[in-house]
Amino acid sequence: MRKASTELKVGLFAIIVIVFLTYMTFKVGSLPMIWEKGYRLYVYFDDISGLDEQSRLTIAGVEAGVVDRIELTEGRARLTLLINPDIRIFKNAKASLRMSGLLGTRSLSLTTGTSDQPVLGNGDTIEYAVPAADIGMLADQLATAASYLRDLTENLNNVLGETQREELRESIGNLRVITGNLRELSQDSKEPMGRIIAQLDVFTRSLSEDGPGFVEDMRSVARTLNEKGPALIDNLDEAARELKEVIGENRYAFRESMDNIREASESATKIARKIEQGEGTLGKLSKDDTLYNSLTKISQTAEKSFDFVERLRTYLDFYTEYNTGESEWKGYFDLTLQPQKDKYYILGLVSDPRGSVETTETTINGFTVTEEEVKSKVEFTAQFAKRFNDVALRVGLMENTFGVGADYFFYDDRGRIKLDLWDFSADEVDADNAHGRLGIDYSIFKYLFVSGGIDNFLNSDRRGVYVGGGVKFEDEDLKYLFGNSPSINLQ
Repeated sequence: MRKASTELKVGLFAIIVIVFLTYMTFKVGSLPMIWEKGYRLYVYFDDISGLDEQSRLTIAGVEAGVVDRIELTEGRARLTLLINPDIRIFKNAKASLRMSGLLGTRSLSLTTGTSDQPVLGNGDTIEYAVPAADIGMLADQLATAASYLRDLTENLNNVLGETQREELRESIGNLRVITGNLRELSQDSKEPMGRIIAQLDVFTRSLSEDGPGFVEDMRSVARTLNEKGPALIDNLDEAARELKEVIGENRYAFRESMDNIREASESATKIARKIEQGEGTLGKLSKDDTLYNSLTKISQTAEKSFDFVERLRTYLDFYTEYNTGESEWKGYFDLTLQPQKDKYYILGLVSDPRGSVETTETTINGFTVTEEEVKSKVEFTAQFAKRFNDVALRVGLMENTFGVGADYFFYDDRGRIKLDLWDFSADEVDADNAHGRLGIDYSIFKYLFVSGGIDNFLNSDRRGVYVGGGVKFEDEDLKYLFGNSPSINLQ
């Protein structure tokens, strides 16, 4: 009984060791356990040299399954992929072979596709396959290029002796000195030469356009003076003599005209005296209070306009942000108009690198390849904000869609916690819900501020952390432009 018990113990120990070694073998080799669940997809390649069964399958660099089986079907390699059950693959997914090293080892990489396409199930086929470059061909091309370079180097060494090399060094040194002198001369003469060239260009264009006509006009004038010059001089002499005779004959008439001018001046003095006394139409206007009251009302209206301009404050914001979820930079420009302390308006432009998507379908060898190109877009923002102590509520247009927001100000308005929600219809790229953003802005200097937070926290596919910064300053000149515009009323 004791002997049987010892044998039983040894057997159990051996079974445990075998199970443990099997488990470690699968774990170290990243092989799928027989009890692990998943689903299988198929993909076809023309050449999979360097790829073996049980090779790792990655999505965005993260292991997502293995190549379960490789078969030859009608001259093409058919790969059976075992995908982890918690990963969804869509119809427009792509499979590509990647080089894992210079020895020709390959791995398989997948993109999940976009959620607007149907989800692939067990037994479906991935239609888009991207082959990898042939490392052997690249090595041959590199070897050929190296051979050409070696031959070129040998030829240069044979042609250039020590004397030629020394002369070449001196020539290069001289060229360097000449280049430096030309650079200094061009920098000193850049502005005068620019003005001279601009003036010569204007003169050349004018001469090209008007030169022939000008020359012809000068020729015509010369011919006319040559033909009619003597007669013109005689006419001028005759006119001078006649003018002298007219002045002599009408001496008394000129004296009478001066007397009439003196009488007209006396009449004007009398009219001015009557206006001052309130006689006649002009006199009544000068004495009536109606004109004075009208001018007073106009003055009061102008005073109100100037008071509004003095109260209006304008701010300009220029800043940029980097989003880790989208790996893109985003630029902003905001103009804030604040006619009152508790009310302001925000007008802005946003440069969105993922503003729109253009889809192109191409058929190659019976297979339809769909390509999506994400393009940047300039979007507009127009919001109205109402402030209650340290809290402000905003509503209006955010990046071309309706949105709402709230701000909490602290530390004498140097810091701000902001929450924004827009695009409630989820029209953005890869968006299932509205666009939500939660972040904080803080002014580290008078005009410089930094920002950071979580962007698109309602959409897992685009969720990411953003960081950025920019400048914000108050502009006194803009408010006078808005004050002088009759079509803008911010009261």
